[in-house]
Amino acid sequence: MFKLLDKYIIKELTNVFFFGVIAFSSIFAGVGVIPNLVSEANNYGLDLITVINLFIARIPQVMVYTFPMSILLATLQVFGRLSTDSEISAFRAGGISLIRIIFPALIVGFMVSMLTMVFNELLVPKSTLYVNYLIAKAKNEYKPVFRSAVNIPQYEDGYLKRTINAKEMYKQTMKDITVIEYEKGNLQRVVFANQAIFNTGKGWLFFNGILYLFDKEEDSISRVTFDKEYINLKLSPTDINVILEQSYSQQLGFFDLSKHILIKQKTGEDVSKLLVELYLKTSLPFACLIFTLLGAPLGLNPQRSSNSVGIGLSLLVVVVYYILMAVGEWLGLIHILTPFIAAWIPNLTIGAMGMILLLKRAHQ
Repeated sequence: MFKLLDKYIIKELTNVFFFGVIAFSSIFAGVGVIPNLVSEANNYGLDLITVINLFIARIPQVMVYTFPMSILLATLQVFGRLSTDSEISAFRAGGISLIRIIFPALIVGFMVSMLTMVFNELLVPKSTLYVNYLIAKAKNEYKPVFRSAVNIPQYEDGYLKRTINAKEMYKQTMKDITVIEYEKGNLQRVVFANQAIFNTGKGWLFFNGILYLFDKEEDSISRVTFDKEYINLKLSPTDINVILEQSYSQQLGFFDLSKHILIKQKTGEDVSKLLVELYLKTSLPFACLIFTLLGAPLGLNPQRSSNSVGIGLSLLVVVVYYILMAVGEWLGLIHILTPFIAAWIPNLTIGAMGMILLLKRAHQ
């Protein structure tokens, strides 16, 4: 009996969930993604292929935001219909508790949370990096940006690998450059140069420079002057523009961002903002489970079973959720809340409301 009930509810939820993903993704794409693409195409003279690539690359980010809304819509509609058709009453008359009836919904909510985490960890960072790369490349080609005081640290296996400092950068050229390289935390090489020009396929060609090599074992320093020398920075001008223009944390998954924060903490830097962003990468996926907990008891009101009411109520709950998320982020940044509480306060609030409603329904 229970297995049959579980399959029945899971099937009903899955159908509405996929409908919600398509419906909400279409709404977000129509309202948010496409207008931005039109604006970027006009501003930077993007060709059709680049516009299509940008649209496709932004879909994973859109879907991460539509998953919680879709599972909320699914629970509202499914439990609303079950209540309207008196199936909930029949189940309870057969001795099945309300908590047991919604249990398969919570399993679906948990699975969607895990799916969202996989999207956040594997797809969203790569697609965000690709979007940033395309936009930075288009900006640089259409209207090159003049940058001053360029400063870029590069890390490898938890260690500072290289720092790049330049007085200015424009198009493919940097001036007054200093490159400091380390090997597992030990100073290895310092390069000073008047100018460096990037050649596609070859890298950065440095002019009129001095190279210092440090040998810790021999306790010696070598000095070499050069007129021209290729230095491997592993970054193109577009890569540098991507790093300078975008939030680095958006391009990292949970585990990579955790390592990045540990490195920042070693330098004594305030990492509160990064910690809030880190915990948001877990709290947003678990909103799917929280919305299931809220949607089931809310949906037991028959008036909430129609598509229009369900979509409207889903949007309202999600708006409240994002307001709470914005307030939590702000309170975390000004150190009133810990980063974890700041990131999870929407889940804690909505989850508490869901539990109260569920217990109230269970005792009716």
